[in-house]
Amino acid sequence: MSDGTSTQEPQRQEAEQRLEGEGEERASNGEEERKQQPLVAAASEAAKQGPGGRSWRLLIAGGLAGAVARTCSAPLDRIKLLLQVQQLGQLGTSANAYTGIGQAMAKIAREEGVRAFWKGNGLNIIRIFPYSATQLTSHEQYKALIAGPSGQLSVPQRLMAGALAGMTATALTHPLDTVRLRMAMPTSGYSGMADAFATIARTEGPLAMYKGLFATLLGIAPYAAVNFASYDLLKSSLYGSGVLQQSVPANLLMGATAGTIATSVCYPLDTVRRRMQMKGKVYRNTADAFATIARTEGPRGFYRGWLANTLKVVPQNSIRFVAFEFFKSVLGVTKKKTDT
Repeated sequence: MSDGTSTQEPQRQEAEQRLEGEGEERASNGEEERKQQPLVAAASEAAKQGPGGRSWRLLIAGGLAGAVARTCSAPLDRIKLLLQVQQLGQLGTSANAYTGIGQAMAKIAREEGVRAFWKGNGLNIIRIFPYSATQLTSHEQYKALIAGPSGQLSVPQRLMAGALAGMTATALTHPLDTVRLRMAMPTSGYSGMADAFATIARTEGPLAMYKGLFATLLGIAPYAAVNFASYDLLKSSLYGSGVLQQSVPANLLMGATAGTIATSVCYPLDTVRRRMQMKGKVYRNTADAFATIARTEGPRGFYRGWLANTLKVVPQNSIRFVAFEFFKSVLGVTKKKTDT
């Protein structure tokens, strides 16, 4: 019996050591799995986001939001344009001048039909999709870049992010905007977008597509800065940070407020830009355009079409911000700390 016991004792100790080793290995493996869980979750989320991840989905959401908002506001956009540029004499005699929003709406409906309110809107969508996609996406990217690891943004930083986003999108899409403006005129004579591009390039040169770009950048930088910063600050004051559930009516109101503030501050530059794009040879440069309008039309000349523009911007800005939030949710775009 003693020999059997002495033989079994080493075997029992060996078995205990083996079990203890297996337990330590399982514990080590469990700890390793716990360490890897965040990495696995991140990889899974990246896979769900698809190629390009968050940026691609932001681009799509931004483009769709811009297209929806601009289509809804197309009639007022055309009226604002006609009121701004009619002083260039391209709309016929003074008897045909547009004197106000109501008169312009009645005149267009009577002489051109209801569909004329959306004249050039196809080209408008072609332009606004990349413009809105680039602007809204780059705005979030600029905010993340400027904020750094903390995710906190000061008011000047918010203004900077908005200005950079506006200029980035404008520089990329300015030729399309010039062609859209030319085609929106009743006397344009272009058969389509391709014909407009070809005619302008042939008769005025390729650089004509960029007429008014400097004035445009000067106008869009403060406009986008004030617009985005106002909206972000209003959201932060209402929701705080990290709130996913938001009120659509509240967002609509905040978008309208931000748009009204921004357009009122920047409208004179927008008028100069439109005038130079329509017929750049009338003015030597941006400074000459300002001086000529002030001398021949007075301060009110800079604000022609302001009411129509404000009535357009209020719903358009509201719809675009709300639509952007909606499409981000539908496309499963994850929320970052600097989104608000």
